[in-house]
Amino acid sequence: MDITRRSDYALRILRAAYRARGEYRSVAQIAEEEGVPYAFARSIQHDLVASGLLETARGAKGGTALAVEPSQVSMLSVIEAVGGSLSMAPCGGVPSHCGKHDRCAFHGLWKGADSLIRDYFSRITLAEVLEEGSDNQVILEALGKQG
Repeated sequence: MDITRRSDYALRILRAAYRARGEYRSVAQIAEEEGVPYAFARSIQHDLVASGLLETARGAKGGTALAVEPSQVSMLSVIEAVGGSLSMAPCGGVPSHCGKHDRCAFHGLWKGADSLIRDYFSRITLAEVLEEGSDNQVILEALGKQG
């Protein structure tokens, strides 16, 4: 599982692009506004463009802009765009990683955790997080709170 600072920064970059409402913004400007180190922002921007979440344009009015409809993008997609496949343990995502997976008492444990986490992130869209934050119903349910 690789939910790291990189994932957090990617979400900040996407938030800035969302707030720009279709206008192109420079990575330097986004990095400064969102508190993301510039070199890190450039690297993350590359991954977000490669995954189709952002688009870029050159020129005086160029920069970075959101390339997707946020209500159609799951948080799982965003996390995997910058961190790779989401898995609690290497054997959860790639059973061949360990020769004992077919008789391991823990393999099912990791696979079950993977299923729960993947389901959670797939049920929340980028738009919901950006518009509702922690008031999102799925998040509230996970926290044991009523919405």
